[in-house]
Amino acid sequence: MKWGAFVVALLAPALAAQPKTAQVSALEGRAQRWRGNGPRTELRVGTSVGQGDTLETQQGARLEVRFGDSSVLRLGPRAKVQLAEAHFGGAARRRFSARLFFGKLWAKVTSVIQGEQKFQIETENAVAGVRGTTFRMDANEDKSVLVRVYDGTVAVGTGAPPGAPGGERREVEGPREVTREQWEKLVGRQMQISISADGTPGEPEEFSPDVDKDDPFARWNLERDAAAK
Repeated sequence: MKWGAFVVALLAPALAAQPKTAQVSALEGRAQRWRGNGPRTELRVGTSVGQGDTLETQQGARLEVRFGDSSVLRLGPRAKVQLAEAHFGGAARRRFSARLFFGKLWAKVTSVIQGEQKFQIETENAVAGVRGTTFRMDANEDKSVLVRVYDGTVAVGTGAPPGAPGGERREVEGPREVTREQWEKLVGRQMQISISADGTPGEPEEFSPDVDKDDPFARWNLERDAAAK
């Protein structure tokens, strides 16, 4: 299945900011960076990362990348992400997209994305278009995806929603268009949705407050988010 088969559009309150760059702000264990067919280099706290870089964490590692607006991406152990697009030449021209190949990713986005701006995370069968929220995406070995929302609202649907940058309505069998109800499922705060390996989304459901009690990666993220407030 091609990238972007599903869209996750996130809506949340905006916080003003001016993103400029991205750099490693926390690292436990080992993680590497490379670009294209170039050599791998070890990441360190303070290392700048940018468009075209692929980042991969090793067993037991945790990585945090922080942007100029204080938004962060965090990777759990044995995770791989490529920064496919990263332009931060001022808020009006901000465009960011990343591809999560496998592993767990946590995103906390603190600034509004408007107009031609973009901040999105893709897996093989899901895309998360961010508008200012806190959520996680797990890209599992069997190609299934879990989206769990801690703050904000997520709309999951087939294709990009009408009005989204680059998006358009998709036709189904016959001449009729896909309606909003057909292409999206709303996932609110403290809810999650699973997307199967063939790209079929399940129904949104609440998750227990203690669902992450035995998940070291989730606890680490929640603690760092709380400390940043």
